Amino acid sequence: MKKNLKSKWLLLLPLAMGAFGVTACSDDYEPWELLETEVTSTITQNYLDKVAWNGGTFTINVKTNGSWSIEVPAWLSVDKSEGNGDATIEANIARTSVAGERTGELILKTTGSESSNVAGRNEEKIEFKQEGLENAIKITDCTATFTKQLTDDYEYYQYGYKIKYTINNELTDEELNDMVNEVYLYTYINTSFYCEISGGEYKYNLNKTDLTKGTHVLENNECWSIRNKNGAYLNLRQIGIAIKTKNGIKFIYSTTDIEK
Repeated sequence: MKKNLKSKWLLLLPLAMGAFGVTACSDDYEPWELLETEVTSTITQNYLDKVAWNGGTFTINVKTNGSWSIEVPAWLSVDKSEGNGDATIEANIARTSVAGERTGELILKTTGSESSNVAGRNEEKIEFKQEGLENAIKITDCTATFTKQLTDDYEYYQYGYKIKYTINNELTDEELNDMVNEVYLYTYINTSFYCEISGGEYKYNLNKTDLTKGTHVLENNECWSIRNKNGAYLNLRQIGIAIKTKNGIKFIYSTTDIEK
């Protein structure tokens, strides 16, 4: 009975308000809200830093008064792909299997709903880059020595180098052979002879075994020779070790800290 009376009263209310010249919005209706979305992530997104080649686990924090869904590349997984309201999503980026960096993109879409009186749509993108597989090869320690020896006839100086380095290689033999085409040692020298100063770059082929995990020694004491004259000299100013992949040549180590 009370319900019927209320219904009749609501039907008559506009007529009564009109008769007395009163206009107002009804308080029986919930006000609509605009959709609000804020997304943050621990995935590095600047130009210099990249996700490591072996991937990792990251978090995506969503703050919203609507519902959301997320789209990811095939090599990235999330513990939840849709939901309502605030959420923390765990994202796992897989270990890369190719040389050269790759670009990833996560798209988070949020939307309001009539049932929650939220209006609007929004789309946020998280873009990042992941290192290539070549970054699994790292030289962690290196000492380089520049050698100089006078020949028995005192006519020439023989110059060379001795390089000792420790390498960390997380690749399988199959991955190494598939990815690395060549291995090089680069040396950069300055020379002076009869007051003429010049420089040069020399490239020497190494073996893939020089990339195996552990400590290696590269040595050549008769790399260059220069006539024994006043003012003549040769200086080793930089060495580098590089690998060649289908994407080109990448240096895995370079130093100017050379013991004379």
